Amino acid sequence: MNKEVLKIARKKLKLLLKKYDGFINIIVDDWRGYRFVFDTKDVKKCNNKCASCKLYQLLKNQKKDFFSTDLVFANKNDKKIFGKQNFLNCKTLEQYSQCYLNFINKINNKEELIKELRLVSNFKIIYSRDYKIGELEKKFKNFIFNQAIKQADFSKKKIIKKYFKLYFHEIRQ
Repeated sequence: MNKEVLKIARKKLKLLLKKYDGFINIIVDDWRGYRFVFDTKDVKKCNNKCASCKLYQLLKNQKKDFFSTDLVFANKNDKKIFGKQNFLNCKTLEQYSQCYLNFINKINNKEELIKELRLVSNFKIIYSRDYKIGELEKKFKNFIFNQAIKQADFSKKKIIKKYFKLYFHEIRQ
């Protein structure tokens, strides 16, 4: 992850933490542009009644910029792949991992698969209420890679395993 992006994200996170106490985990990802993925108390009990959601109320008027704290609307196709929420970046960690796995399962070419695996290896958890960030991030990424390997056909499995080895070689250095 780009250090400048993380610097901006941490600055924006500080402001959000002063305004909302429901954050559980927050991820920085380059998912349709750099942004936060919010795992919150409200997201855990989401019923898509956004107007009554405290997180939605906090973020509904955010400006879109280089690193955005706005919510990204999920269209019908997005919801089929990424889950029921009206916004792509309202996801618990479990839902978020499933988003990656669903998309990896849909990919049919090597270049696109490697691009998606890079996204997995590059996202950063920058806030966790209950866990040490580094440990949680490593465990979470391991889970995604291991599940992707389990679910993949032979040719995808080979690519994912190769990328997984490369990824873990990089983080050990």
